[in-house]
Amino acid sequence: MAKQDHPTLEFVVERGRLSPADPYVAEVLDTYRNGDKLTVTLNQKRSLPLLKKYWVVLRDVVENARTPWESANEASDAVKLALGVTDISKTIKGQWFIRPGSISFASMDEGEFRPFFEKAMAALSEVTGIDPDALRKRYDHIPEHSSPAESPTGDGSGALVATKSDRSAAENSPATADEAGSHDMGESEGEPASVDPDWLKAFAKAIIGAIGEDEVVVVNQSKGLFVEGLSDDVRAKAKSITNYARACCRNEIELDDCRATIAGVVGCEEKDLAA
Repeated sequence: MAKQDHPTLEFVVERGRLSPADPYVAEVLDTYRNGDKLTVTLNQKRSLPLLKKYWVVLRDVVENARTPWESANEASDAVKLALGVTDISKTIKGQWFIRPGSISFASMDEGEFRPFFEKAMAALSEVTGIDPDALRKRYDHIPEHSSPAESPTGDGSGALVATKSDRSAAENSPATADEAGSHDMGESEGEPASVDPDWLKAFAKAIIGAIGEDEVVVVNQSKGLFVEGLSDDVRAKAKSITNYARACCRNEIELDDCRATIAGVVGCEEKDLAA
């Protein structure tokens, strides 16, 4: 493999130095000579839990505090405009106008999104009149960092934080994401049957295709696709894919970012999940 064909390499900051995040990265570095100078573009991978927390806070504030907004999306647009996260476009008559910008994974890395999140919390405190410390304590129970179960390359289900309305939708659905992979979803008590090695990829494509306004569609699709003989690893990844898709339905993660994250779970390229 030529050096220019290498995928993005991940490093860990240790005492002010970059260390390979895994053996593959270390192997790639070994192909260079000591003293070679490399140009590195720093980009900190975004935390999905922090993005979810952002949307949970907005929903809660809109539902339970006095604000000028009707929805979390309206609140987010207002906050982005107030904090200068904007795009400039032209009307069909050529007039310039300003619109809320993007906070997607492609638009902001973690180093940019975290300060935005902190400023957004301060802006919400100002609008609602809630003491900033009280507002923060209210959501301290919601994690801000990825655990192995939440990581795109992790094996866990990554259960998502749900608001009151989210819980209601899940309770009224025929199955929840956590039920995916239970005994009634095809788990065999005997010797595991042979499963198509591309099953997870086909599952992911179908789940992505089910993403829409109603997350129950994703849940039902997930339930209908499970088969007997899945390993614990594949079952956990399938549940994780389902949860990411549900988050996309709830506007907690943008569709492009959702596809990229699911591709990471499956271990393939995004183009492999195209319909």
